[in-house]
Amino acid sequence: MLRTTELGSVTAHRITFRGAGCVPHALEADPGRHALVLSSFGGIGVARAGCELVVRDAAVALCDTLLPLGIGPAPENRAAAEAVVMVFPGSAMPTVPPDAAAAQIRVREAAGSGPLLRSFLVEAAGRAAGLGAPEVARFGDAALHLAAAVLERHFVEADEVCPQTQQYELITRIRGFIDRNLGDCGLTPGLVASAHHISLRYLQRLFKTEGSTPSDWIRQRRLENSRRELCDARLRSVSVREIGLRNGFTQPSDFSRVFRARYGLPPGRFRDDWFRQDAIGQSGGRVSAMTDPATARKI
Repeated sequence: MLRTTELGSVTAHRITFRGAGCVPHALEADPGRHALVLSSFGGIGVARAGCELVVRDAAVALCDTLLPLGIGPAPENRAAAEAVVMVFPGSAMPTVPPDAAAAQIRVREAAGSGPLLRSFLVEAAGRAAGLGAPEVARFGDAALHLAAAVLERHFVEADEVCPQTQQYELITRIRGFIDRNLGDCGLTPGLVASAHHISLRYLQRLFKTEGSTPSDWIRQRRLENSRRELCDARLRSVSVREIGLRNGFTQPSDFSRVFRARYGLPPGRFRDDWFRQDAIGQSGGRVSAMTDPATARKI
């Protein structure tokens, strides 16, 4: 069973395996992002490019998602196992990311901080469904800070130096600020720069290092949150226009145009198709009928 929850720029997957013969879940390649894999109980096998390691107890596995990941129960598990996977932007971490070219998974014992991060992700995912986007984004910020503590303590060697720590921390705060203010039609790169006491040029340089711009990031997050709300059964009675307004799109025509460019359909038809497929019991390529459609992300 798979449960997937979006926490701002963080994605939390909770994957439960029951009984022998469970098929591993495939986490799709997603360049620029990384994954932390933790075990709630039982051994969890993590496979990537022919390399496979087992995570159990207080251990944590770290790998980039430049290549697909296979996550399943370890061979010795006969009854059940459960994994918690946190996927996050590599640029959001104030630590040196693993070498993508090495195609390796790094596992460390992380007693104390690892279980704390796992418990927080499970609790945050359970509460996210009843909260709005700003509150959920704050959960994502908190998860990033906890993950940074795990990485800095257990994955960075004592003689390693990370000169970009402050820059990573700054962009994490900036992304959280954007997620909390998506509904503000006045949310512009200039406003974001001013709120963080930096110049617009420096803000642009921060986003350029990850192949984006502040404007593109704001639009991307607005579209992603709009899609999530369009797929939320609790918001079925809220008009498409209102959902656009809730996410900073003041003109319905602009909302329809950029949404269609991103997802291939105008928002109204996208919503109708989603609920029509749900009604007839077809997944339409979605994760699982047991996954909350409001927070689903393909795995």
